[in-house]
Amino acid sequence: MTEDLVSDEQLAAQLDYYSRRAPEYDDWWLRRGAFDKGEAENTAWFAEAGLARTALQDAELGSDVLELAPGTGNWSVHLAPRAARLTLVDGSAEMLARNPVAGLPHVRTEIADLFTWDTDSRYDSVVFTFWVSHVPRERLRPFFVKVSSWLRPGGTVFFVDDSPASVAEPHVTAAAGQTMRRRLSNGDGATIVKNFYTAGELIDAAGRAGLDVQIGDTGRFFQFGLGHKR
Repeated sequence: MTEDLVSDEQLAAQLDYYSRRAPEYDDWWLRRGAFDKGEAENTAWFAEAGLARTALQDAELGSDVLELAPGTGNWSVHLAPRAARLTLVDGSAEMLARNPVAGLPHVRTEIADLFTWDTDSRYDSVVFTFWVSHVPRERLRPFFVKVSSWLRPGGTVFFVDDSPASVAEPHVTAAAGQTMRRRLSNGDGATIVKNFYTAGELIDAAGRAGLDVQIGDTGRFFQFGLGHKR
């Protein structure tokens, strides 16, 4: 229904939120910080994060890699050593400024809106982590069509995202429909897009775009997809 569609203004607010969150983003992924739930839960979370990284390590990426929404580089650091050329495209200059591989000679960066960005270049692989859940439902299939167009035949697509368990994270204050309300460490609030796609939804959207994808999960916290262009 029209009233359920995500507006351009909402997408702009989402980008602004991530730009403001850049200085504290790694509190979630690397340090836990305010996300600390005690030793047992932290151990489980980091173990599952390791399983997601192993899935990436096992994927054949080729030499020419495109990473979408790389942010502060928590996954870029695993891609850069494997790629002869790595292209990072993110809408947030603040995020890219904290990406440790952004200045390497074989790494190219571009600041661009991922909902409008396009390129004539073709890559051996396209990787995006914790991004697909921020794609509105009405844009999911067009997004995968673009991903497919950026891949060479036989090229690899790999992605990772949250499971619905992330709704319980301490910075989440509300969730409804396609949106989630979050709080920054300074108390400011922001509304972002957050969709927890099922494996079937992802397989269908990717498949219609010419990508054969398999979906796995790490147990409680993460979902990942690996596939190839027909």
